Amino acid sequence: ASLVPRESPRAPVRLPTADERAALEREAIVQALEAHGGNRVQAARALGIARRTFYRRLREFGLE
Repeated sequence: ASLVPRESPRAPVRLPTADERAALEREAIVQALEAHGGNRVQAARALGIARRTFYRRLREFGLE
């Protein structure tokens, strides 16, 4: 028996479009804010992104 795993045929992976990715990111931010009672610092920390980046995303997504 060969120790090399056999390639299994898979469908190509479709990555999200920029618009889909933005929608997913916006939803993640909204959920994090809800989970942390609107506390932006805790929401940013929970998402693992810098506070400055988090605030920039809030502006970009109109969530200020």
